[in-house]
Amino acid sequence: MPHVHITLSPRITDVLDHSDLVTALNALVVDRSGSSGVSKTSMSPVETYGGGMVLHVEVALLHGRSPAVKAHLSEGVLELIATHLSKAGLEAVDLSVVVRDLPDSYRLSRGRSRAGTART
Repeated sequence: MPHVHITLSPRITDVLDHSDLVTALNALVVDRSGSSGVSKTSMSPVETYGGGMVLHVEVALLHGRSPAVKAHLSEGVLELIATHLSKAGLEAVDLSVVVRDLPDSYRLSRGRSRAGTART
């Protein structure tokens, strides 16, 4: 279950088709990482950036992927983001991607509230 976080300039947020991007990005991440399940994806606009527009993607995976797999995933994410930005008429955007391992302390609880009781 990869975790994907996208940080982007507000001007990008205003014109980008979020749903289409997240759907395509999740499929790419699961395919290229060999993960099972669905990616958990979030987006946050960043108000302060010393330059033009920026879009940064962080992908966090469970341990076990080689550096080559992570690099291949990073390249795919860059290509996908560039395509979606181009469709939105945005060309001059600084893009970056980091693919990293989740820390050993990572835990996942499905369908439970903080108190440990099942959600209704």
